[in-house]
Amino acid sequence: MPDGHAEVARELVVPTMRDGRIVSILGVGNKPTNYNEQDIDLVAYVADVVWEIVERRRTEEAIRQSNAELQARNEELDAFGHTVAHDLKNPLNNIIGFSYVLEDQENPPSEEEALQMVQIIKQLGLKMDNIIEELMLLAGLRRAEVKMHPLNMASIMTDIKRRLAPMINESHAEIVYPERWPEAMGYAPWVEEVWINYISNAIKYGGQPPHVELGIEENDDSIRFWVHDNGPGLTSEKQARLFKPFERLDQTHLSGFGLGLSIVQRIVDRMGGEVDVESTGVAGEGSTFSFTLPVVQDQPHNEERRVEQIS
Repeated sequence: MPDGHAEVARELVVPTMRDGRIVSILGVGNKPTNYNEQDIDLVAYVADVVWEIVERRRTEEAIRQSNAELQARNEELDAFGHTVAHDLKNPLNNIIGFSYVLEDQENPPSEEEALQMVQIIKQLGLKMDNIIEELMLLAGLRRAEVKMHPLNMASIMTDIKRRLAPMINESHAEIVYPERWPEAMGYAPWVEEVWINYISNAIKYGGQPPHVELGIEENDDSIRFWVHDNGPGLTSEKQARLFKPFERLDQTHLSGFGLGLSIVQRIVDRMGGEVDVESTGVAGEGSTFSFTLPVVQDQPHNEERRVEQIS
């Protein structure tokens, strides 16, 4: 410096306090003279105003996001109610109709007709019970807290075969399974429901007779499990709509498609995986539905991954 003295940098740092703690700090500097009380009061005022603006914008953004989530929830609830009403009312109406026929004393059905009606009522009742079970599972996904374990997929598949045996036998479906199952992390009851939805859809919407192939694809940090059918396939437009909540692709065909896949997506999301569908849309080439799960990392056997509760 010309006078041989080092220049002194004068800086003023003022904190903003809220509830006895520092929430922000505003600093100014390079004033040629010392700061006085008026300077301090001015900077403190500016710091306070800046903090209020920032907080207001954060609050507005939080409100906007909350409103968007609330609107999405309301739309989903409307779709949910419509789907439930549709899926439950149709079999219920049929049950009521058959009941009237069975109790008709003037024109009673034959013994064979009555037996057929009772069997249909039983099937409809089982269908309604399955819908209610799915609804309970879907509702529980919002609040359930589960632990992720290494999965014994072969054991899970044994239970799935037992549950789907009537459908497989009735449809004469051929199902091809992998020779081995790699170990993935997940929650077994949820993973079983994913498989049940995928395989049952492959049977219902597949070819005649259904040919269903199950497969795996191992990656570094995840395992992709897939189900391929021999059905008519899905157009790009249908694929884009497929996993939207409560979407039903074909109102005139078998119902329940959208509710099941909505559950699948939520389950897999909760376990840290992803769902997908691939299809050329060409009849006979079918579709491939898949989901991923994390691989089992090198860790102590008793170490678990917790799926935290969500709102």
